Amino acid sequence: MKRFRLRRGLAVAACAVLPVALGGCALQWTHPSAHSAPPAEPARVAGRKIFDKWCGDCHSTAGGPGSLALQRKYRGVLPAVLEQRSDLRPDYITLVVRHGVSFMPSFRKTEIGDADLALVAAYLAPSQ
Repeated sequence: MKRFRLRRGLAVAACAVLPVALGGCALQWTHPSAHSAPPAEPARVAGRKIFDKWCGDCHSTAGGPGSLALQRKYRGVLPAVLEQRSDLRPDYITLVVRHGVSFMPSFRKTEIGDADLALVAAYLAPSQ
């Protein structure tokens, strides 16, 4: 019985201390120092993860097949790596992903859902 009371006392103490400890972490996170980078937007991070999963093999590096095709198409006028582009619009990204272009396949809603595609479009066209 004494052992049970000790464990219960430790659990109560942990419950009392944990919110204070986590509160300090939350305050530190919301007030970053001048030397730290700003926290990434959750939607942008999610868009990047989806892009990496579905598009990254072909479009993340200059040597990927999608980037090589865009390099031939644009002949250096526009960057071949999609993440380096600033002219992409969300509606164009959606059109290309849903219908495909040249040898790029189309992706059905059962593969990349509308919500995930919107995150990818927001990741590639953040200022639009």
